[in-house]
Amino acid sequence: MSINNKISSGARIGRSYKAMTTMSAMAPLTSNSNDQTIVGRIVQQYKNLTRKQIDQWRMALRAATDPYNPRPYLLQDIYWDLQTDGHYKSQVGLRNMATLGHPFQIDTDTTGEIDTETTKLFRTSWFYEFMEMALTYFELGYTAIELINPVKMEFDIIPRRNVLPKRKIVVLQVMDTDGIYYGEGFEDRIIEIGKPDYLGYMNDIIPQLIWKRNSQQSWAEFSEKFGMPLITATSSKTNKADLDKLEVLLEALGEAARAVLPEGTTIDIKQFAGKDSFQVYDMQINRCNSEISKRIVGGTMTSDDGSSRSQSEVHERNLDDKIAQGDRTKMKFLVNDKLIPLMRSWGWPIPEGVTFNYPASFDIDLVDHWTIVAGILERYDVPIEWLSKTFNVPIEKIKELAPDPKPPIPAKAKAKAKKRPGSFFD
Repeated sequence: MSINNKISSGARIGRSYKAMTTMSAMAPLTSNSNDQTIVGRIVQQYKNLTRKQIDQWRMALRAATDPYNPRPYLLQDIYWDLQTDGHYKSQVGLRNMATLGHPFQIDTDTTGEIDTETTKLFRTSWFYEFMEMALTYFELGYTAIELINPVKMEFDIIPRRNVLPKRKIVVLQVMDTDGIYYGEGFEDRIIEIGKPDYLGYMNDIIPQLIWKRNSQQSWAEFSEKFGMPLITATSSKTNKADLDKLEVLLEALGEAARAVLPEGTTIDIKQFAGKDSFQVYDMQINRCNSEISKRIVGGTMTSDDGSSRSQSEVHERNLDDKIAQGDRTKMKFLVNDKLIPLMRSWGWPIPEGVTFNYPASFDIDLVDHWTIVAGILERYDVPIEWLSKTFNVPIEKIKELAPDPKPPIPAKAKAKAKKRPGSFFD
């Protein structure tokens, strides 16, 4: 099977691979100077890290969505820069871990039982790393992942700033108009995730991230100017040398709060009398944080302090039962429709008739769980191994219970029985 790609000059570049039937026969794709992978050929270029403004975001958004000459790198550079926000990263991590931390399995379609051997192939580090890459689709938009080593199943994301999704072209430099076309011939190397025009949920909260960063920067400048009292001096001296010496003493006074000043000098310390800067800046930062949380995890109380436990639980259910469930469904389709067929093409031993699934899970208190199991035990036999594993208690065998002895007769009942008259037939 030959993998070829075309560039604007019409010349072909690429590398030939054979469909392998054994794992040892696979030829790895390495990342070196002569590498023919798309990721290895992209030129690393400068990213703009200057202070961001809303007008820059709007300009970058127009460039990324231009139907004739799209330029995604401006928007992706803004994404990359603003991703350093601590609150934003915590919310993204919280949402992703709701999928990464959820158990999964490979089921046999005919019986519904777990295919243990196939499941083991996925319960390794490569699959976790693949899922981490795939989940960035929700955050940053359309994603193209390239297989760079089929022996170890190593993947890499093709940088979004170089990808023109609607044209299915990877430009080697961001200002190029043409590049490597991956729409054909890369079926066993590239996995596409999502619609070409999807820009990710980060695009929806760029204004909040910009306003928050600018508020923090402005607050820092405010603290530098007004965090310490203004110290002024009035002196009868007019000589430049004396005034220069006085300035040095004032600087020392600002640090040490004591100084020896020349005769005829008075000191005035002026406290800041403006509005409460805490209310001006901190309230805006908190409002930006709440809007960020709502967009990513569906609420604010899964990570921040809530007014009540019940409200926090509602927000947590929004994430677990709605948002994360949708993310897992998307990942399930991705693995079954694209990843597993790609693995089979490289000779991985995945049988037909199996499906990747996220089993349903129920959060229940251990005491309540035992109450339910105890009710089941009254009518049904339950495997000892399952009981021991579920409740983490070593169980050897079922204990045989002795029959209940007859209850003792109370003394009053015995006395009453003696006083009872005998029967006519006695």
